[in-house]
Amino acid sequence: MSQYAYLSEPDPKWAEVASRVPPTELPKDFAQYRRGLAEAVGRSLSRRPLGECIFKLPLGPKTFININYPLNCKGIHLNLTARQWVLPVDGTATSIRTYVPDSNTILGEDQQDRYPALVWIFGGGWCSGTLDNADTLLRSLSVDLRISCVAVDYRKAPEHPFPTPLNDAYASLKWVVENAQLISIDVHRGLIVGGISTGGNLAAAMVQRAMNDPDLRGKITGQVLVTPALLSASAYPVKFKDELLSLEQNSDASILSGELIRLFWETYHGPHASNPEVSPLLAASFEGLPRTYIQINGMDPLRDEAILYNKLLREAGVPTMVDMYPGFPHGFHEHFPDLTASRRQSRQLHTGIVWLLRGGCVT
Repeated sequence: MSQYAYLSEPDPKWAEVASRVPPTELPKDFAQYRRGLAEAVGRSLSRRPLGECIFKLPLGPKTFININYPLNCKGIHLNLTARQWVLPVDGTATSIRTYVPDSNTILGEDQQDRYPALVWIFGGGWCSGTLDNADTLLRSLSVDLRISCVAVDYRKAPEHPFPTPLNDAYASLKWVVENAQLISIDVHRGLIVGGISTGGNLAAAMVQRAMNDPDLRGKITGQVLVTPALLSASAYPVKFKDELLSLEQNSDASILSGELIRLFWETYHGPHASNPEVSPLLAASFEGLPRTYIQINGMDPLRDEAILYNKLLREAGVPTMVDMYPGFPHGFHEHFPDLTASRRQSRQLHTGIVWLLRGGCVT
């Protein structure tokens, strides 16, 4: 048994709501699956009291639309500017959405109009998700932490398997750095790359790729990995077999089952499971990677690979900070945001980003 098996014991608060989660169903039609999840996110956004904040942007190549949000939501004064951009990539186009805090808000007179940056990649099994997935989160982070946030879109599997999603996201990251002044970013104040679930996979791979890219080497100052997928279920190394048991221990977990994550992996990577850009845990070296903040859920099939990644980073001298949520499954905070643990997860994400921005110090 894994030394972390106790983390799979359901938290009593999770046990109270677990029955409200529908059984996991494997996608039979990925296009339909993608539409269904996008519609669910849209319904969630439509329920929040944000009026104009909910927007649909008709965009053409190389265009952007600017929308201001001087609105109030649950006591949070959300003054920011959001723009959606369509970027040329690999003969086609991809989209990003930027969130920049307005001056003269919250903290009073603010003469600084260029901010640290968080580039964020949403999850969805590499096969679903839209920029709306991270909209609420990034508005909050931008205003609360006074940072410029960038949500990155990418083409999806199975129509566009590895390496297309990674290449799209990486191209957007490079565009952000090259156009930092245009989107109110000062990379010298901090450049963090982060993501959740399979978005965390793309984020980790992007950070590793940047280590060998003359244009980005040394510019990324931190990474945020929220319940990340870091090692394909088809590529477990023998030497780590006793440390990677959560895929089986949590195979029947709510929200993300072992069977579902295996399907996502196979749909994304095809024959490339052992490629470190697919499975960042298999990188030849972790030395020189930026400081890293990780969130891990105890009932998550992905739990042990995140724990192991943290161990390997620390052994390579990379400063890390980890928050663990024992007894909760993958994505619990998105399905039940009012749980005490969900509110703690949100607070600790903010704190983790501050830790990265302050060079490993939170006061």
